[in-house]
Amino acid sequence: MLYTYPNYYDKFKCVADKCIDTCCAGWQILIDDESMEKYNKEHTGDERIDWENEVFHHCKGKRCAFLNENNLCDMYTQWGEDSLCVTCDRYPRHIEEFENVREYTLSLSCPEVAKIILSLKDKVTFIEKEDDVIEEYEDFDDLMFSLLEDVRILLYKILQNREISIKDRAYQIIEITKECQNKINEDDIFGINDVIDEYETNLIQSLNEEDYYQKTLPRFKSLYELEVLNDLWADLTDEAAALIYGGDTYACNELHKEFEKWLDNNIHANSIMWEQVLMYFISTYFCGAVYDGNIIGKVQMSVTSLVCIYEMLLARWIKNDRQLDFDEIVFITYMYSRELEHSDINLDTIENIEYNI
Repeated sequence: MLYTYPNYYDKFKCVADKCIDTCCAGWQILIDDESMEKYNKEHTGDERIDWENEVFHHCKGKRCAFLNENNLCDMYTQWGEDSLCVTCDRYPRHIEEFENVREYTLSLSCPEVAKIILSLKDKVTFIEKEDDVIEEYEDFDDLMFSLLEDVRILLYKILQNREISIKDRAYQIIEITKECQNKINEDDIFGINDVIDEYETNLIQSLNEEDYYQKTLPRFKSLYELEVLNDLWADLTDEAAALIYGGDTYACNELHKEFEKWLDNNIHANSIMWEQVLMYFISTYFCGAVYDGNIIGKVQMSVTSLVCIYEMLLARWIKNDRQLDFDEIVFITYMYSRELEHSDINLDTIENIEYNI
């Protein structure tokens, strides 16, 4: 078995009750079968567990019933660390599973992880470890997975090319995966190699486009297609829509230009933050296309995520009288991730929206 980790993986340490938020509120926590069996044996009848639906009950504010007023877990303190279900024990560590491959990462929905990722200045690399474990998945497409890995390496190369703007990098990874998707749709998966070879020798392109309204609005609208997990986020989305898109196209474009200039002057190496966000989404989700063939959906979701985070920050900046600090960037980023990544419905929705831009 091959195990891969981003080079920042071991930087994470949970700060527990000192966290600016909690991972034990806002969504339903599913309990795995092994943990349910243990709870049934040792804690039968505990009213904090929904025995029928195999989840933890919620209290006011969608807080887990085991989460006390000090933002500490009563299950952990009363029953011990070994009592935690898989979800609670693992988070914010995230695993993508493939035949003989496990890809580990840290979830951007955790504030501490968001701080780590958004603070990275060096280019992300990946650590590999291997053992003798062998497993087989029925109908797993080894060839497709290998090709996806090759494409992803090219996407990394483009995303980490700091000689061109982040907008141009985002544009190029979309164009590459459109061509790869066409090869898949035409049952010509070996043609993916030709796409890789073509872009390996032609990596620099420049858009020089300033019509932000046309480029960002369709992606921002995707926020309204999502299942609402947090009412505060829904309110922030409405506020952003009014602040950014409440005027005409010219006003919207001017706001974007002003914000872009402000970021360059006030947030050191801000383009590297956007690079790290895209690297996160591509590294986490791209090879999952081996299961559904939707590689363009994975990339469009990644780019849309970056745009939505950026637009929400723009709105925050407008509301704050043209000011923004790192804590607010962290807040918007992890809140967006919670809305998207903690709902399979939302992930599927964003991956399957078609953008005519």
